[in-house]
Amino acid sequence: MPNVILNPRRVPRAPARCEVRCLLPGGGFWASDTTDVSPKGCQLPAPGPFRVGDPLKLTLASERVDGVLATTGRVAWASRNPPWRIGVAFDDHFTAGTARWFERLVAAYPGLATYQLAPESIELTATLFPGPAPRLAPELGPDEVAVLRALGTGASVAKLRDLLAADWPAIEGVLFAMIGKKHLTLDPGAAGTPEEWAAHLRPDPE
Repeated sequence: MPNVILNPRRVPRAPARCEVRCLLPGGGFWASDTTDVSPKGCQLPAPGPFRVGDPLKLTLASERVDGVLATTGRVAWASRNPPWRIGVAFDDHFTAGTARWFERLVAAYPGLATYQLAPESIELTATLFPGPAPRLAPELGPDEVAVLRALGTGASVAKLRDLLAADWPAIEGVLFAMIGKKHLTLDPGAAGTPEEWAAHLRPDPE
C-alpha cells in the first residue's frame, strides 16, 4: 500500500462549484454542482451508485464564465456507499476545450488558484493541523466540515483515512484543497484551534 497520497491538483484542480447537467446512457439527466474542476475532469455528487467506466455526457456552466462547457467522460472512481459521489475523467479529445474553459474559470474567481499552494504529496504519517480560523465564516463544503471535525487539534493522514473511510478517496483531494486555502496546515507553529473553528462548523439555524 502506498505510504503517501498524491495531490490530484498536480493537474490543476480548483475547488469550484459549477452547475452540471449529466446525460445518462439510458436517457434522462440529473443536475448537480461540482465539488472541484480541472482541465481533465471533475468531482460531483451523484443520484445513486455508479460503476467505474460508466460513460457520461456533461455540460458545465458558471455564472462568471461565458459559454457552456460541453464534454463527454467516464467515471474514474465512485463511492461505494451513500452519499453517492463520482469522479469524472473527461475524454481526451475534449481536453483542449476543457483546458481553455478552466483557465477562464480560474481567472474569474480571485483566489481560486490556491490549489497551487498545496504540496504534490503528503505522507500518511504526516500530521495535519487546523489552520487559523478566518474572522468571517468561510464557505465550507460538507467534506471540509467533516475533515475539520475529525481533525481535532491535529491528526495524521492515516488516522483521517480511517475516520473518513466511507468518503475516501474523495477526501484526498479535499485535504490538498484545504491546505491551499490555508484551512489546514502541516506546520504546528501555524496551527489554529478547534475552538476557533467551532462557530464555523455549527449547523445553520432552522
